[in-house]
Amino acid sequence: MNLSHFENKNIHIVGVSGAEGSAVAEFLTDNLEKAKITAHDFCQEKDFKESFNSFHDAYTEPEKAKLYEKLSNLPVKFHFKAEYLKDIEQADLIFVPQSWFRYQENKKLLALADKPPFYNITKLYFALCPCPIVAVTGTSGKSTTTRLIYEILSQGGSKVWLTGNDRQNIQVLSEIAEMTSKDIMVMEVSNRQLKIDLGKSPQVAVITNVSPSHLDDHKDYADYIATKQSILKYQSDQDFAVLNHDNEVTRQFTTKSKANSYLFSQREELTKGCYVEQGNIYINDGNSEHKICSTNDIMLPGPHNVSNILAAAMATFLLGASTKHIREITTSYQGLPSRLEFVREINKVKYYEDSSSCNPDGTRAAIKSFKNPLILIAGGSRQAKMPDEYQQLAEDVAKSKIKVLLLIGEEGSSIEEAIRQEFAKQGISRMLIKQCADLAEAVNNAYTASDPGDVVVLSPGCESFGMFRDYRDRGYQFKELVTRIA
Repeated sequence: MNLSHFENKNIHIVGVSGAEGSAVAEFLTDNLEKAKITAHDFCQEKDFKESFNSFHDAYTEPEKAKLYEKLSNLPVKFHFKAEYLKDIEQADLIFVPQSWFRYQENKKLLALADKPPFYNITKLYFALCPCPIVAVTGTSGKSTTTRLIYEILSQGGSKVWLTGNDRQNIQVLSEIAEMTSKDIMVMEVSNRQLKIDLGKSPQVAVITNVSPSHLDDHKDYADYIATKQSILKYQSDQDFAVLNHDNEVTRQFTTKSKANSYLFSQREELTKGCYVEQGNIYINDGNSEHKICSTNDIMLPGPHNVSNILAAAMATFLLGASTKHIREITTSYQGLPSRLEFVREINKVKYYEDSSSCNPDGTRAAIKSFKNPLILIAGGSRQAKMPDEYQQLAEDVAKSKIKVLLLIGEEGSSIEEAIRQEFAKQGISRMLIKQCADLAEAVNNAYTASDPGDVVVLSPGCESFGMFRDYRDRGYQFKELVTRIA
């Protein structure tokens, strides 16, 4: 596929105020001469600017203003709330954002059943980028791993581009004309973006892990697994798959990929991969072993971040990064917002925000990241549930140094039930567990219950729907509440 594929087509773009939709609209109007383009958004026209601004977190206010000015003046037909999806069935192809199927307003789209064909921005990147692509997906850790890969590769001689799923990543679709075959594109890819057949796989595919999450986006867990695995679908023996040996699901992907598979592990020494041995990180390329650094030198907290570093080290090594550059970044990188982000210290108590933890495994990783006594704030909502989904979390809580557990949201009672059952099994009664009406009450209780040397962590282990706009809003509110206390 190239740009000529879109000429003389009736193209409809859904969700044009979003980060993906606006980038697609700008790119296609700048590069096509004969296409007819229609843009849809289910906000009202008077709210278009506000909606646009809310979806462009990565930009400064002046940058947002400039981008909005260009978008609102594009030579396209705009359909807002009253005319949303008007004539969509006449389209030759439709560009959709990654979460399009979640909204009641898109029933008409669901009824079209990919006829005409559906596209997304990721498919455009895969089709048009002239350079090798490194794409990272997984249930957790993908944002940190993506950023680590970008930072390491940027130390070399190639021009490196960064984009993808997270709103903190700027879309670079409009800059494809500047890219060359010697550049490298680094992308974060979500399960929702993989629900559309991309028609192509990246030269280096990284899957950090797979565990039950976002199941409301899928028929069942098996469908979610298959969706994640689909990133390997078009790989050849000239490509690379970097997979988590410690995760039962991703370990099995090695037998289902045509690519050269390289594993990473914290538990086992590998003859072909990246691993930890006696507190040191090594890469074995199949011929020789290369020491990267000691795990004690890593600034990112928690064993889950060791896995992220292993994945990034392996992927960048395969693309020619030196062990020196890998070492420099892995021992200096301090992390992304909302991922065990240090907020501040109050009365010798440290507060951390981990709102991106939207599944129980994320919370399990968070509580293993600290040696100090913990006060944990968890809970939220789950759109689709798995049997015993909090069992492993309950087992880890029982082993942890948590002294107070503060729960919020509709899932608070389910988490408490799982933990109390585990405590009864083990005869534990040391922990205070309290249900809180909202996040403000939880933060106030955490402050009251804390002693010098404690750590307070917001790591929900659940989605944010019902109480917050999204996980970013949840994290922002936590920081605001902590700041008020300070």
